Amino acid sequence: MRLGVQLPLAFLSLHLGRFTLAVDTWCGKAYRSSDPAVDPGGRIVAPPRSPAPLLNLKIRPRAQPYLEEDIVGTFIVDAPLSYFYGQPYDNTLFGQQNDGALKLLSNVSEYNTISFYVNRSDDAIRPISYATVKLNSTGTLFDFDLSEFEPRFEPYNLSVVAMAPNNHIYMASTQILRLPSRSDGGSVTKIDSLHGGLLVKATTISNSSSGAWTPLFPYSFYLDGNWLGEDPKNMNVLKNYGYNVLHIVPAGGLGYDFEQLDEWLDQAQQLGLWIMFDMRWQYQNASGVDWQVNQLKRRPNMLLWYTADEPDGQVDALNAPKRAYDQIKSLDPYHPVSLCLNCENYHYQEYSTGADIILSDVYPIGTNTSWSTQYGTVCNSTYGCCGCDNCQGYNNLSNVPARLDIYREYQMQLGLPPKVLWGTPQAFGNSEFWKQTPTPEEEVAMTLLSVNHGAKGIIMWTFPTTPDLTDVTSRLAKVLTGTCAEYLLGADIITGLAVDGTSAVDASAWRVGNSILLSIVNSDYQDMTGPVTLHLPAEIVATSISTVLWGDAEWRVTNVDSKTQIQRSGLQGLSSDILILSLELPLFVEEQDSTAVAR
Repeated sequence: MRLGVQLPLAFLSLHLGRFTLAVDTWCGKAYRSSDPAVDPGGRIVAPPRSPAPLLNLKIRPRAQPYLEEDIVGTFIVDAPLSYFYGQPYDNTLFGQQNDGALKLLSNVSEYNTISFYVNRSDDAIRPISYATVKLNSTGTLFDFDLSEFEPRFEPYNLSVVAMAPNNHIYMASTQILRLPSRSDGGSVTKIDSLHGGLLVKATTISNSSSGAWTPLFPYSFYLDGNWLGEDPKNMNVLKNYGYNVLHIVPAGGLGYDFEQLDEWLDQAQQLGLWIMFDMRWQYQNASGVDWQVNQLKRRPNMLLWYTADEPDGQVDALNAPKRAYDQIKSLDPYHPVSLCLNCENYHYQEYSTGADIILSDVYPIGTNTSWSTQYGTVCNSTYGCCGCDNCQGYNNLSNVPARLDIYREYQMQLGLPPKVLWGTPQAFGNSEFWKQTPTPEEEVAMTLLSVNHGAKGIIMWTFPTTPDLTDVTSRLAKVLTGTCAEYLLGADIITGLAVDGTSAVDASAWRVGNSILLSIVNSDYQDMTGPVTLHLPAEIVATSISTVLWGDAEWRVTNVDSKTQIQRSGLQGLSSDILILSLELPLFVEEQDSTAVAR
């Protein structure tokens, strides 16, 4: 729920005798004290445990989309084993570890791989690629020849047939889109489906001579257009602060003064700011969508579209985001579509199908998550609105990463490829449900907790904000969009690193070449006085801290029995640190594509 936004005109009809009452709802839940609680439904329920192991075979192209100029494409193949997702596998091949995870028996090594064919299912089942993949692996890459696919605006359907050593057949499917190259001066934004980042060509908004695809970590705010219009120099202010995306929140109705908007977008292009275009008030209006997309789709600094703002909270029509998505893609297949979800578990499947990128806005600062100060009611899974749907605790920062984790889990439970997830940290307060504004320490912690749990972009609500938050986000912008982007968008994330001495520290790592980026967040408000020890995975041996990008230099590297520990004495409450570690040479790693350029 957004600050200053009118509560939704979403109604749940209750039939009492011959009378019908309209009930205001948020996330499908009644929230006024005069209305009774009614189970909102719309939940995703975890699947039951299978009595036998399952093979969850998935395949997808790494880049979305490919272009006429691209010669070689890449498939991502996942073949994980589980007791919850996939098709039955041979139960005699596995033992079970103490933690319940599956483990291949050592005496059946010949069963460690499966073979598969990729076929064009729209062309008499013509084989495109053949390869093998390790069982219980994810993120395996296979190149293929794009000349098989003539550039066009319709996707190609592909089928995958895999043969396991037990002679069982496993099926999967995917699509590939290879578009004609642009000749109108407009930009193209690719999604790297391996690491979840955006890829752009800087030549479209700068004088750079490089035509290479480069990763972009979006870091910015939802922006008040009234502030932007106060002074022509305010666009320069945004650029100087280090934000790299212009996301203007439209007023009601059509949403924009398009003569003024054109001037702003021209200025943004000159400054190298990318456009995240918001059509929240018009996304359910087909003619409005058509007009706005055609107005902007050829801009050199167009990055992505933003359609629905909290459609699940406002209980928009379940198919509205998907209708808008399909319409936008028919008009402009060169840019991704995004939307922001607010609810923890309310029709996620229906609303999320309307976007390539899902933003999550969880606002836990200064709000009572169990009692609504606005409406004088309790808040729980079936009733009430407290400004943070199904959140736990007061100022509990763990609500922020938990929402990203659960959205990722929903994709798996639905048997769908992962969605790209972005964070929307709270940068406001002292109004409605939120009785205080985040401190700079809380702001940084919420942002890095999002990053630690896979957010590939950050768009905060809302700007202008307090001077303290402006200062700290400006400093953090230069870190996240600079050195960090190479790691965050160019490597697999290693989450949930083990930490001794506290349960409040959240740490993740990204390895590129012979260095590793380490992000450490203490979500506890209290200072810690004892030793804190963080353990890197056994296969990663670090020698030193080469750079401190954020925080202090009190951490030190030690190696015990060739296992790396990152240690310090004491830890300040709500502290955040970003470090780059040098790794021991020579470092043996399996052959992998660690760059952010998706082929």
